[in-house]
Amino acid sequence: MVQADDGSWEWRQKVLAAGASLSSAEPIVYDPVTVLDTPGITIREFIGNVASKTSSCSFALATVHRADTAAFQVPRFAEYVIVNSGTLELLTVAADGAGIVKTTVPAGEGVYLPAGLRVKWQWPAPCTYTVVCVPAFSPLTPGSEASATSDTVVDQSSRAALSELHRVAAQASKAPEALPLTLGKEQAAGITPLVVKPVAVVEAPGITITEHFGNVASSDPNASLGRAVVKGPSEEAWQAPLFDEYVVCTSGSIEFDYGEGQRKRIVAGQGVFLPKGLRVKWVWPEATTYSVLCLPAFTPALCGREAEDNATNAKDSASMARLEALHKARKLA
Repeated sequence: MVQADDGSWEWRQKVLAAGASLSSAEPIVYDPVTVLDTPGITIREFIGNVASKTSSCSFALATVHRADTAAFQVPRFAEYVIVNSGTLELLTVAADGAGIVKTTVPAGEGVYLPAGLRVKWQWPAPCTYTVVCVPAFSPLTPGSEASATSDTVVDQSSRAALSELHRVAAQASKAPEALPLTLGKEQAAGITPLVVKPVAVVEAPGITITEHFGNVASSDPNASLGRAVVKGPSEEAWQAPLFDEYVVCTSGSIEFDYGEGQRKRIVAGQGVFLPKGLRVKWVWPEATTYSVLCLPAFTPALCGREAEDNATNAKDSASMARLEALHKARKLA
């Protein structure tokens, strides 16, 4: 993340230096860390400042246990949220600066919140959701307006414990404990969260991939976030994508072949980071579901997929052609 002349903060992709070698790159497996656990909410971080010492993004699963509400906040990070069950309500300031606008996000849909949006989260009933923050969440970046009594979902002691987790993680990684205190510009009144309906971008014999955010679903070239359902044992062609990839396995297992006959495996409840440019083959020994984040967003041109003959690939040629057509149509729209 870099600071612009006006004092705002912008997240920018890390660019590999010309001639830099990726020969030592490999998948990095992470176990989640429970960063919040209160009567109101439990958040498990798979990627982020605590779980993986990653500052470019955080990737977490949240479970809201009861009807609850958070305080207004003005985060420095953009948020991509998929509601898995229940309903999420987001309150923002109306264009007149006085009224309140409520945006409702039902299960199965996603919502994008730009950095600097003043927003209040509330849940009318128990809810689960997947959330990605770009750049990664830090206790000093959400801009929460919480007081001792205004936020019922996360109390003061839980906030203190969260801050301590981040302090210890920063100390272990020898990274700065927090970003500078300069705040970016707040979004103008009247800006509301963008609710996004998912698009099934891959419907193949072996796999279905639903994009909730990205070049097709939300016309966002910066990040794509989606879910995949693998129907049985299969594999993908070798590929060397030109994007960083973060994967959270929610059921089954995934094996990643790379290098000279090397392999790493994740199972349900684990995450993995695949660095940009890593040549890798995905193998699914069983029916599997997972969520995947690409930075920048996935495109067929960036995926670096190699043609393979006589392989038990999950994606057939027809599904790949349809995927390319979806991207081409969105680009021309």
